[in-house]
Amino acid sequence: PVLLAAVVKTRIERFRETRRSTRLDGLTGLLNHTAAKSSLQRLVEQTPQGGTLTVAMIDIDHFKSINDTYGHPVGDQVIRGLAWLLKGRLRTVYLIGRYGGEEFMVALPGVALQQAAPVIERIRSDFSVLPHAHRGGALYATFSAGLACYPVVQTAAGLTEIADRALMQAKRLGRNRVETAVA
Repeated sequence: PVLLAAVVKTRIERFRETRRSTRLDGLTGLLNHTAAKSSLQRLVEQTPQGGTLTVAMIDIDHFKSINDTYGHPVGDQVIRGLAWLLKGRLRTVYLIGRYGGEEFMVALPGVALQQAAPVIERIRSDFSVLPHAHRGGALYATFSAGLACYPVVQTAAGLTEIADRALMQAKRLGRNRVETAVA
């Protein structure tokens, strides 16, 4: 019985770890791309009639040059720094995911666009003054963000697409800024 209990416990732990690793990004501990998309889909489906849900797509500015200049370990540190800031500044009921590379998705259920914009703007401002240590001292990074809101856009795919368009507009307008989508 003791051996059987140990074997069962070990298998349960392996199963849980496997499940965790298929949903979470290994670098940041945030939801990975697939888990973030499916979680956003659930949030859209659960948003009540007349409810709101704001989605932000966030991308670290000039990230390739950070990696090229300081190396991938420093680039990873910058990504972890933004993940840490997002986790620290946003409520636990909000969806925070690493969408890919240096891009993140945030979904704020029950929050209108007008309320979400200053929250993301404050995080943007705080990130721009967060030092990231490297051999020669510290570097500072910025991000651009685009926002879209349900019910103006009514599907998860539409929200990410429109927020991504707003993100591209933020980059076109000079980066280090938050733009809201005009649907």
